[in-house]
Amino acid sequence: MVDESSGKTEAENQGLEGVTEAASIFSDIKLFESLSSEEVRKVVRACELEVYEPGDKLFEQGDEADALFIVGRGELEVVAQSPMGEKVVLARLGPGTVVGEMSLIQGGPRSATVESVSVSEIFRLDHESFELMRREREPGAYKIILGLAATVGERRRETDARIQEVFNDPAAHIDRFESQLHEMLGRLRKS
Repeated sequence: MVDESSGKTEAENQGLEGVTEAASIFSDIKLFESLSSEEVRKVVRACELEVYEPGDKLFEQGDEADALFIVGRGELEVVAQSPMGEKVVLARLGPGTVVGEMSLIQGGPRSATVESVSVSEIFRLDHESFELMRREREPGAYKIILGLAATVGERRRETDARIQEVFNDPAAHIDRFESQLHEMLGRLRKS
């Protein structure tokens, strides 16, 4: 069926609404804030929309990093395996959050497992699609790289500040460390 006012098929109109809705989500994400509306739409078009059921894994710790994921709807949990084999929940991510962003510029093994907690709609931007945008000299790809560089710099500053805080007053952190150590030893005794 063709919409007389736009000359587009119903499917094309629905697809456009999907891109527009996704672009709205992406525009609110810090990594994409410097992109123009058209650049954001190009990134959205380069993504695959995937649906995950509760318990489905986007990727597992140790998997090769090959894609960035953006939460459209739903909730994810980031977990890592401790050296003792325990599952440690690192974070819960909701709509508008990004996970695995460093995979766009470097591969390597994933540092954690990410699984769906609820039915989740996830946009997947794989490394190959991103590289195609870059090879085609899409300005949005370069703006994303600059955004990633800023993210890495910010994380490094936060880590440096945290380390400096501990070194400046180690006594203030001993109680927390002791508590974590006793908890870990208690779990070891149980196993």
